[in-house]
Amino acid sequence: MPKPDGIPTRGTKKYTGCWTCRKRGIRCDEKRPCCQNCVVHGVICEGYKLKLCWNDDSESSSMRRLKKNRCLVLYEWKENQLLDQLQIDYFLDRIDTASVFLNPRSLEIENEFGYGPFTVFKASCEVEMSKEHVSQNYESIIGDSETFSLGTRSRIQERLEQNSFEGVFPDLEIEVSLLEFWDRHYSKSLTPVDETEVNPYNLLLKEAFDKPHPADIQRGIFHTVCAICSSFLSTSADLAFIAPEYQNTNFDEYRMFHKIRALNFVSDKYSWKEVGTIEELSFLVGSIYFLLATDSFNSSDEWQIHLRGAVSALKAISDMDGGILISGQGEPEGLSSALQFFCQMTKVAYLESTLYQFSDDVCNKNLTVEDLEFMKYPEDSITESLVYRNSGITPGMMRCLTNIVRFLQVTDSLEAQTSAVKNIEEELVECKPPAFNAGIGSLNPLIVHHQSMIFYTAINLLFLREVKKREPHDLQALVDSGIDHIEMYEEISKNITGLGLFWPCFIVCCEATSKESQARVRQWLEIIEPYGVDTMRRGSRVINTVWHRREDGDQVSWLSVIREIDSSLWLA
Repeated sequence: MPKPDGIPTRGTKKYTGCWTCRKRGIRCDEKRPCCQNCVVHGVICEGYKLKLCWNDDSESSSMRRLKKNRCLVLYEWKENQLLDQLQIDYFLDRIDTASVFLNPRSLEIENEFGYGPFTVFKASCEVEMSKEHVSQNYESIIGDSETFSLGTRSRIQERLEQNSFEGVFPDLEIEVSLLEFWDRHYSKSLTPVDETEVNPYNLLLKEAFDKPHPADIQRGIFHTVCAICSSFLSTSADLAFIAPEYQNTNFDEYRMFHKIRALNFVSDKYSWKEVGTIEELSFLVGSIYFLLATDSFNSSDEWQIHLRGAVSALKAISDMDGGILISGQGEPEGLSSALQFFCQMTKVAYLESTLYQFSDDVCNKNLTVEDLEFMKYPEDSITESLVYRNSGITPGMMRCLTNIVRFLQVTDSLEAQTSAVKNIEEELVECKPPAFNAGIGSLNPLIVHHQSMIFYTAINLLFLREVKKREPHDLQALVDSGIDHIEMYEEISKNITGLGLFWPCFIVCCEATSKESQARVRQWLEIIEPYGVDTMRRGSRVINTVWHRREDGDQVSWLSVIREIDSSLWLA
């Protein structure tokens, strides 16, 4: 790799021998993976990888010189290669994210160099997080939270009967079990963090069921909850969290029954949306989003209709109050916060899907990115926003994704394209997620940080591939960084049942080109397979198709592959 002008080369010393020969002060033959000097003398060859070291004032000057240009391996770069800014940022980011839970008390391996960023740790490159430390933090999350609950089985039965709720059978036994399942398990799985107060689904239910609202609203929302729970149970490979007496139930029958009843409720409210109250329309939007989540478990094109319906209902709310409620500024606080979440996630769903939907699909027909301008994402108190606390998406990232879609969708003249590209590049720099504060005693902020970094990586890859037309092999440092965050997120959240957004992970996985990075992706896909989410299985098929075609030298875009083999896929 040629050196840029202005960087001197005279006096540069290359440290290419193995660490053992360097310490012994002998010439190394540099055989790989172990040098023959070490093999002949029966000593352990410490290899050639880079180590990140901090100088110790008590060390001799010769030892400090030995360490000067050798760092902890991040990847096997030769010392005489220069890194571009993207690669430097990637390596520094790996150090930062790896160090979050490491401290001297949690590590068992001595006399090894380890991760930073600004404290010297004794650790190996393969060290795992302290299980005790993770457990303590996890308990601090769930210990004192006030959990919203539909109540005991008898209380759920009473609620249903009071609302003249109709089930598949009159005894409502399975419906009660479905709602109990929601309380105990499924409501937690819809968000990646374990904080009841930031669960928008339960905020909506709390408003609907704990306050005196009309029975038709409560019945309709009960149907949506039964529909989403039975959809999950009809596709999940693991039913261990269901009582044995219900494991042979035909949940698909309940899914279809309650989905039809939920659609009847939504259709009725939607047809009267122009004269409905803001509160009624808020419940309509929430119910539609529940149905959108239901569609992710079964192959269905209905999500496009639901998405259009949600946009239309949100526009009606915005027209009524000038956009106050959907921007999170209205009262009551709980319903307003939940509505803002459903609004912004509806916008994200449109932006993601419109990239690969054909122009005559229901989702895109007569609907462009300009029609979503009324969905404002407030800039103030972003860390308190349910959108950020459940997905890691900041207003800046939303602007970037919006502008990328706008560029691909409506920008025509060369001058406009040049200006748009420059603006997006500036926004991508400005909207980079802040560094994680390791002093926070909870796993949730760390989970959100990794979610945020994954989403940020995805929009960078989308911009570089689809707007800048960069080749995949030029972006592997960025891809590996994204996979790092996916793996870190999976590791720290394994005691929490929630799932984050699949779309940004999908983007990162599609762009992996090396055998090593693809192996890491396959391992992660195997971890999420038991969740039984149909959109994830279909997304995995697209990922493998992209890889297969690139093996033959075709640098195909995932957009063209998904349009060809699964254009109705909703990447939730």
